[in-house]
Amino acid sequence: MLLSALLGTLGSVSVMAQSTNVYSLNAVGYINVTVQPGFNIISCPLIASPDNTINTILTNGNGQYKKFQFWAWSPAKGVGYNEDVGVGSGWVNGGTNTLNPGQAGWLFNPSNTPVTITFVGTVPSGTNTTTLVSNSFNLVSSILPTSGDIVTNSLMNFTNAVKKDQVWTWTPGAVGYTEYVNTPSGWAADPIQTNVGGGFWYLNNQSTNNTWTQSFSVNQ
Repeated sequence: MLLSALLGTLGSVSVMAQSTNVYSLNAVGYINVTVQPGFNIISCPLIASPDNTINTILTNGNGQYKKFQFWAWSPAKGVGYNEDVGVGSGWVNGGTNTLNPGQAGWLFNPSNTPVTITFVGTVPSGTNTTTLVSNSFNLVSSILPTSGDIVTNSLMNFTNAVKKDQVWTWTPGAVGYTEYVNTPSGWAADPIQTNVGGGFWYLNNQSTNNTWTQSFSVNQ
């Protein structure tokens, strides 16, 4: 199935894919992500070539991302960010932080206007899993290029939440979070990933790691 056809089946789920082709068994395309002035949580739900480092997916050879800042979160470190800063050509520290499908990170837009970022790559296929580290905040996103309710969206299909887990989404410009809490009877409100290429904090309040598994085939 073409990625465009797949995205068309999602109904109320917001999508931003603009152009797609299929080569062999892979769905290839691009998504546009609008970055508001200030802090944004972003993700790249495509497999880029040759990799998903910041230097590859946010190529800064001409200084177009000068003064932009990217922070990658590492829950394994407890509390810790790795930072990349755009300069006149390239990124400080080489832009070696990754933004693989399933990961999310902070991107600071220093300008006063929104900026559109285009990610190009292959849609992840097969079964892919994001690990949610125990007793920690995890900065994550859908592995697949989709958005909406992370539980009822059949492509996100996150049903492994346990009581007391939390989702925190960020609204650029408003400088504030929306909190979703899992109760004994389920989520108090539906946890939403608002945009394709967005992300959220997931607080795993359990003593063991949890997993979020997503599956997709172009033949679906």
